[in-house]
Amino acid sequence: MALNWNSVTADHVRAAIKQVSGSKTTNKESGLVIVDGDRTLPAKEVLRIAYRLANRLPSDASLTFSSGDGTLHVLAKLGFVAERRVSPSKREST
Repeated sequence: MALNWNSVTADHVRAAIKQVSGSKTTNKESGLVIVDGDRTLPAKEVLRIAYRLANRLPSDASLTFSSGDGTLHVLAKLGFVAERRVSPSKREST
């Protein structure tokens, strides 16, 4: 079943950010991140929770999506700063 990302609003993302930031004690330093002030949170986790909120799905509903660029696009379209970050150790090795 295709996911309907049009159901997700900026308010859903803000609510998801609150949930994720309440459960995370450290910044995510690499991979797909959403920037929230001086913190970086896992973008896919935030978007997954936002989708569940938007579609009134249970918190344990399984959602699978693979497109990193799609994740960044959905969040950017809603006005959020989302980006792909390379870990410091990978930057040093290249």
